[in-house]
Amino acid sequence: MLPVLNIGPVALYTPGLILLLGGWLIIQAIGRAARHQQLDGERLEMIVFIALLAGVIGARLGYAFISWPSYLADPWALLSRDLQAFLPPAGVATALVIGGWLLWRQRWPLWPTLDALAPGIALAVLTNALAQLASGDGYGLPADVPWAINLWGEERHPTQLYAALTALIALIVWRVRYRQPQPPGARFLTISAILAAGTLIGDGFAATGWLLPGNIRLSQVVALTLLVIIVRIWTEIFPHYDDA
Repeated sequence: MLPVLNIGPVALYTPGLILLLGGWLIIQAIGRAARHQQLDGERLEMIVFIALLAGVIGARLGYAFISWPSYLADPWALLSRDLQAFLPPAGVATALVIGGWLLWRQRWPLWPTLDALAPGIALAVLTNALAQLASGDGYGLPADVPWAINLWGEERHPTQLYAALTALIALIVWRVRYRQPQPPGARFLTISAILAAGTLIGDGFAATGWLLPGNIRLSQVVALTLLVIIVRIWTEIFPHYDDA
């Protein structure tokens, strides 16, 4: 955990830096992938930037909605740099709605567009995992394993690193297969399947997140559902796809 990075007299908030750098990398990666898919890379970069910005605003407004008495007393708190004062589900939903609407207006083909977004999705997961590692959020259950990390006074599963490792694997697979002939949508489905599988396994060791009956995380249910959908789509749309 490294919430603050001191460089001489300047104290920098590490999770914020990670999120800013990650946002820039996401935009750059998607722009490059878009040009490979014969799409307008610059326009897609702008759409992603707007969606990310909308996501930040939506996450802050979502948090303000559930904590409205505090913000009613101090409206300027909406501009606070406190990264705890965000509601991630609201931010993700806002980004998806705004980004989806902007993409719909372009009338681009679905699968090539999703393929262009694939590396950005993996980078977003990696960015979030590293930011959580720096801030101490998204921590794991107490554990007695050689790779456990000391967090909040206990040795715990490094679930942030599990998520980061999953994202790195997804990015490596994407890069290795980048120039190989693949049917439209294969890159997106592959990346999504790897991330969903990693979430299904990794979140079993998480100590945070919505817990359902049976000690199952909501994120695991969503990940399993996505895996089933991906397998179904793959077998229906790409029945003759030869992985060789």
